[in-house]
Amino acid sequence: MLLTIDIGNTNILAGIFKGDKIITHWRIFTNLNKTDSEYTIDFDNMFRLKGIKIDSIKEAIISSVVPPLTSVYKNFLEKEFKIKTIVLDSDLELGVKILYENPKEVGSDRIANAVGAMALYGKPIIVVDFGTATTFDVVSKEGDYLGGLISSGIEISADALFRRTAKLPRISIQKPKNVVAKTTVESIQAGLYYGYVGQVDYIIEKIWEELGYKTKVVATGGLANMISEDSKYISTVNSFLTLYGLYFIYKKIKAIK
Repeated sequence: MLLTIDIGNTNILAGIFKGDKIITHWRIFTNLNKTDSEYTIDFDNMFRLKGIKIDSIKEAIISSVVPPLTSVYKNFLEKEFKIKTIVLDSDLELGVKILYENPKEVGSDRIANAVGAMALYGKPIIVVDFGTATTFDVVSKEGDYLGGLISSGIEISADALFRRTAKLPRISIQKPKNVVAKTTVESIQAGLYYGYVGQVDYIIEKIWEELGYKTKVVATGGLANMISEDSKYISTVNSFLTLYGLYFIYKKIKAIK
């Protein structure tokens, strides 16, 4: 079995593949203050909770946008659990040509998303990832990673609104009953929700305009299901897209070796 791990700024998502299927997964908060030993205990507990024997997992592949935690995870997986670990970067054989000016600048999660989307849904395709930041990644008809956009995530926007305004409350992010809201809380929710839906669809239109053709659009990340309800263009939501991308990259690397 293969362990796949996506280390993000807010959450760490892990999944275990048996063959080409995720058989179990878990999510924990990203915490830079934890030690190797504490993360080891976290993972040992999760393996036990999920009924997975550690010695049944021989290899792992990691995507990380949090450099301090990359080495922490590689170290405890290899030293404590004896799991051979690959860290995703642009120097590996990825199955996609990266046309960024400097490929090393592309977040490994964005690469994994592009590879996973292309493998599962074909090309051309746009991936919208609703994480701490909202990212848009574009794969061409030829299967090349063209680049994309990065904008602030909806939760960052909500937090900034709360911090920078004296009378507006902190709110939960959810779809409001009406666009024209009758309370301050629902007014904020309407602005955030419909503002993001509009942003997403407009950016997709601008990408299509620049490409000269339309594409499929797949979404992932914590708020993907909510935003996709009113998006005109998001056709598919896959909460584990990054992990699937890691799986397909792993298969590519092993095929070459």
